[in-house]
Amino acid sequence: MFERYAGYSVEDFVKDDNFITWVKFSDSEGNLFWSEFLQNYPHKQETVTQARQIVIHLGEASRMAVDKHDAKEIWSKLEPALAEKSGHSRVVFPLNWNKWVAAASVILILGLIWWNNPLKDNEPKAYTRLIEQAENPLKEVINSSSKAMRITLPDGSVVTLEKASRLSYAREFEGNQREVFLSGAAFFNVTKNPEKPFVVYANELVTKVLGTSFTINAFEENKQVTVAVRTGRVSVFKNKDLTRLGADNKEIILIPNQQVAFTKADAMLVRSLVEKPQVVVSQQELRDLTFTNAPLSDIFEALEKAYGVEIVFDKALLSNCRLTTALGNETLFERLDIICEALEASYKVVDAQIVIDGKKCN
Repeated sequence: MFERYAGYSVEDFVKDDNFITWVKFSDSEGNLFWSEFLQNYPHKQETVTQARQIVIHLGEASRMAVDKHDAKEIWSKLEPALAEKSGHSRVVFPLNWNKWVAAASVILILGLIWWNNPLKDNEPKAYTRLIEQAENPLKEVINSSSKAMRITLPDGSVVTLEKASRLSYAREFEGNQREVFLSGAAFFNVTKNPEKPFVVYANELVTKVLGTSFTINAFEENKQVTVAVRTGRVSVFKNKDLTRLGADNKEIILIPNQQVAFTKADAMLVRSLVEKPQVVVSQQELRDLTFTNAPLSDIFEALEKAYGVEIVFDKALLSNCRLTTALGNETLFERLDIICEALEASYKVVDAQIVIDGKKCN
């Protein structure tokens, strides 16, 4: 029932008879329908509001007397301006030019909306450049609501799009890979398909996976773009456009609890651990990790398994170190703090590895 309107643009709504009837002759049935529509598709709120204003203003303008020569002059001035502003074909409705009043009204209103539309003025430049290079037509979803939005892609992958974010993708994933374009932040839970990699273009980073879950934060106004992996493996490399995806792009492989940050100023990729590494084993396996007077190497190996991280330490130097401990509800870094305090040691994170620096135990 609502699906036909889910992909409507402002122009589509303005040309729709049911929508026009609701705006002009509001009744309880129409109010209920459009209220439920916006509850199901909250990201269409701004589009509906703009379309409603156009219908209202057209009704008012149609009662104004406008000479046909005035209408021609309006159009001749607005047409090149709109084309220059958009960089694309102008936005027009199929109009009967014998009805000069309606023509002039539409042109004037579209001109005002185009020039004052904040989404156009603030449209991300890098994101726009990328989607313009896409070979297939794209569907765009803009989350202008105050909460995250769940989007199911054609292959069954699910994207949780954060507020003030945009996502563009093809209605059908054709070709040898599944391409999506992101501006903002989103969590991706990708359906596995070894034959067709899933590729996310976000600002100047490209993330490529077969099937996994990860988060990308790529707001254009931020100085950094980050990719953090929850499950599976992803490869990340920097790339400004779609025309140079060659083998010369140096990629970084990320596994669970790892992230990469791309700093725009120096164009550097830096890998590290996420702020709060999550356990990657079952709760039963975690409960079994209790140690009594155990060698330090056994405890570190257990932490490596529980969090999927690599812990580097001098086994010869710490071979005599033994501890009694259990892996409870503490975070990884809290556990490391406890262990290092008992050993009078320290640790640091280097390229997503945890490096232990300690002294010999007696």
